[in-house]
Amino acid sequence: MSAQITVMPSGHAFPSEENDTILEAALRAGIPLNYGCNSGNCGDCLAWLVSGEVRKVHPHDYLLREADKGKGALLMCAYSAVGDVVIQASITGANDIPQQTIATRVKAVDPINEQILALHLMTPRSQRLRFLAGQSVRLEIDGAAGEYFIASCPCEDRHIELHVRRDQQPFAERAFAGLARDAVVQLTGPVGGFVIELDSRRPILFVAWDDGFAPIKSLIQHAMSLEVAESMHLYWLADELAHYQENYVRSLADALDDFEYRLMDAHADLAQLAERVLAAHPDLAHCDIYAAGPAGFLASLREAALARNLSMLGWHEEVM
Repeated sequence: MSAQITVMPSGHAFPSEENDTILEAALRAGIPLNYGCNSGNCGDCLAWLVSGEVRKVHPHDYLLREADKGKGALLMCAYSAVGDVVIQASITGANDIPQQTIATRVKAVDPINEQILALHLMTPRSQRLRFLAGQSVRLEIDGAAGEYFIASCPCEDRHIELHVRRDQQPFAERAFAGLARDAVVQLTGPVGGFVIELDSRRPILFVAWDDGFAPIKSLIQHAMSLEVAESMHLYWLADELAHYQENYVRSLADALDDFEYRLMDAHADLAQLAERVLAAHPDLAHCDIYAAGPAGFLASLREAALARNLSMLGWHEEVM
C-alpha cells in the first residue's frame, strides 16, 4: 500500500511503498533530501514530522533527544510513512554534497562504437554515491585516471553510467584496452554545478554536443523523475562522434508525450547552428536551457537565446 510524502518548505511530493524508508522513497523519486551515512549513525537525515504518522523500521545509533522526539524529530533512513505524511526536511544543493571516495565495481562495459563506450559501475550496498544529475567524477584504476560526467540519474540507486571517450586520458586508454567484470574502479566526487533547478516548472531545452550528451542524459532522466518540466526538447549535435545512443533517445520520444528531440550535424558555422537549434522557439521568455558543449558554440547559443527573450536565470551551461 503506497503513501504520499510531501516535503516542506519545498513542496516536493513523492510516493512511498509500505517497506520503504522515507529516504529510500525520496532517492528513488529523484528528490535530493539531505543525508549522510544512510545507516542511522550520523543524524544528517534528521527531519520533522508535520502531519501524519510514521513508524520505525530500522534501528539507529544516533541519539534523538526526548524533547526533539516530542516535536516530531525522526531519521528519514530509519522511519517509514504510515499513510500520507508531511515532513520538514532540507533539499541538497550542489555545494552541500561532500566529496566521496568509493571503491566501485565494473558491472558492464558496452563498447558503443570505436570512439566511445558506456561504462556501468556499481557502488557497495553500504556506500551509495551522493550526487546530482549533471555532475562529474574522477575514475581511477591501476594508476590510470580520468574525469567523466555521470550519465545516469541519482534515482538509479547504486548504478552509475559514464560515457568514456577514446582520448588521451589514461583511464580511457585502460578502459578501451579492456575492463573485467567486477574490476575495482576508485571513484572520487562529485564535482560541478550544472544541475536541475528544482523549483522551475518551465519548458526545458536540452542541448548536447557530442559526448556532452552524458550530463544531458542524466539531467533529462532527473527531470523526468521529478516531473519538473512542462515539456522537454532535446537537440543533440554530432561533430566528431555519432549520435551514439540514438535508440535510447527515440525510446523516450515514443514513451513520453512531452518529449521531443532532433539529431543534428554539427559541421556548420556556430552562429548558424545556434539559430537552427532555436528555430522552433521564437520566444524563450518562459523556458530554461541546459547546454553542454564547446565554449564557442555555447557563446553563440547563449547570444541567440537571449535575443529570444531568455532570462539569464534560465541559462545553464557546461563547457566540455
